[in-house]
Amino acid sequence: MNKTIRRTASRVTVPAFCLLATSLFLAPAASAGTRGPNSAVAPDPRAVECTQQSTLDGTHLSDVQIAQYARNAGLHGDGLVISIAVALAESQGWTRAVLINTDCSRDRGVWQINSYWHSEVSDDQAFDPAGCAAAAYNISSGGTNWTPWTTYNNGAYQQYMSRARDAANQVGG
Repeated sequence: MNKTIRRTASRVTVPAFCLLATSLFLAPAASAGTRGPNSAVAPDPRAVECTQQSTLDGTHLSDVQIAQYARNAGLHGDGLVISIAVALAESQGWTRAVLINTDCSRDRGVWQINSYWHSEVSDDQAFDPAGCAAAAYNISSGGTNWTPWTTYNNGAYQQYMSRARDAANQVGG
């Protein structure tokens, strides 16, 4: 008997114990997001600990759509290419991707902007691709400093660089 499997929702939830295995073999569901300049300082230790959980939700943007949002936010050249690769490594292009961290902060949107380290970025801005791109532009100092992103620091973005270059070229970056 043939069965047709149909995906009826755009939401995927990955339990914390699957995150390590997922990151070893596939692109992570939603990665570790951004950290602040003094990220060695942890959020308030009185905060309740949370179970790490990743959710992909919203609209799934293509590489070229991510590139266009980044370019419209002012990113260009190498900064544009790296921004696309970081977004793909962080969220796979899902506009409402969320990673709940063990410190209960949340990495949000295409560029996984952290709610603790970047509280100036509202959920509405983080989940709006144009707003999230603008926040990524600001956090990355105009595309010159990607060290606030875990996927940049651990090199996970590099596997997306070829795709990112292609997408940047398509939007005139």
